[in-house]
Amino acid sequence: MKTELRRKDRAMKTPREMELLLERMRVGRLAVTTEEGPYIVAVNYFFFEGNIYFHSGLSGRKMEALRTDPRVCFIVDEIGPQVLWEQGCGISQVYKSVVCFGKAEFVEGQVEKRRILKKMVQKYVPSSYAFPPMKSQNIEKTAVVRIVIESMSGKENALSPAHTVIHNPSPETG
Repeated sequence: MKTELRRKDRAMKTPREMELLLERMRVGRLAVTTEEGPYIVAVNYFFFEGNIYFHSGLSGRKMEALRTDPRVCFIVDEIGPQVLWEQGCGISQVYKSVVCFGKAEFVEGQVEKRRILKKMVQKYVPSSYAFPPMKSQNIEKTAVVRIVIESMSGKENALSPAHTVIHNPSPETG
């Protein structure tokens, strides 16, 4: 799978930079192939031991697509401010993103599923919150998917002194 960036000047310098973004972000977008064509969905995920994990119900469009074709693309991004600068059309976006290509595998067995789900809970639930133990019947009704990353690339447009930050109000705040 080709993951070479066109804008080499924006490439993240090390694999660790990409891993740190994968560890930090809370939502990623999973792209799969269905009979109808591409399908993309946002998922909560956990990056662990070089793999991406997410959980899901046992059925549905995403799960059927993964059973038919395990090839996936996964992206996380961190969006910064829009900026004015002297190049291109005069406006740009500050960001970091990582795109991963790989294959999805279903995690089998109560012990391994429970281990991954506990780690996911630790990522999303504050340690001060008394989270109840997971029930075996709930784990049985939950799919845990591991994305084995085959290649990844990271890209960023970092804020620099050449940029002037645009303070645009969000559409929600007017």
